[in-house]
Amino acid sequence: PQPGIRDAQESRGLGDVYKRQMLIQDTIFYRPDWRWHNFLKYLTNNLSKYNCLEKIIPSEYSYKDSTYGSKKSKKNVNLSTWGVTHKKRIKFARAVCINSPNYSVLNFLIIPNTIYNVPFFGVDFVSLPNSHLLVLDFQPSLKIQNQYNNELLEKLIKLKNHCHSSLPLAEKMSADVARFFSPGVIWSKLPKEERSDFLIANQLYTSFKEYLDLYLEILFESKEVNIELQKELINGQNNYLNYRRDNDPARPMLSSLFGKEFTESLIKEVLFTT
Repeated sequence: PQPGIRDAQESRGLGDVYKRQMLIQDTIFYRPDWRWHNFLKYLTNNLSKYNCLEKIIPSEYSYKDSTYGSKKSKKNVNLSTWGVTHKKRIKFARAVCINSPNYSVLNFLIIPNTIYNVPFFGVDFVSLPNSHLLVLDFQPSLKIQNQYNNELLEKLIKLKNHCHSSLPLAEKMSADVARFFSPGVIWSKLPKEERSDFLIANQLYTSFKEYLDLYLEILFESKEVNIELQKELINGQNNYLNYRRDNDPARPMLSSLFGKEFTESLIKEVLFTT
């Protein structure tokens, strides 16, 4: 096992945690068959370097097989959820992975501890039947000017512009949605074609690594903030998580694949729990 996973085994008991880690590694989500496997591996490897502890996800969400579609054309779909915490820096980080003939999803969120004034790290890479929707950002939990200094904004915007020199910028977000994203958001919509496969495997993967590396560097170098700012951060995080829980755009897709009851439970208990 990787160092972070070994820490988890020692602190939480070998059996269950070891099974969880083997489970995600033994699924399609670690194999080249799944579009986002390199992204997931990079996430898990880098979080383990920072001594994150794997969080045991309830079994009904940690792995699920299902079928969808009409009786004449049933299709298989797999879902896996993987999560970690850190004793000081990360309240909860989780990856939700979906694989099916029509859909391929990597949704990842880091919720930092509110004793640090650090935004969320958000990834939403969604392959639909006819297109790819790609979002990558340091998502604010406070107003931009209260959470990002000029140096960080300049770095993010430079990385964003480099990415979007290859990837087309998607249509403008509505104001209601845009308030939860930074000026450094990568936001693209690509058609399902060979050129898009190349862009995802090369430019998007490079940008993803750059964003994650920068985020973890900032998170693990941050100084603790005062109690008043901590209260603002708690409120800001709760506002974001409540909004996402109530307005998750993936809800219709998840419901069609796994049913409404499971979808609501997953969203409320795992994805955007406060």
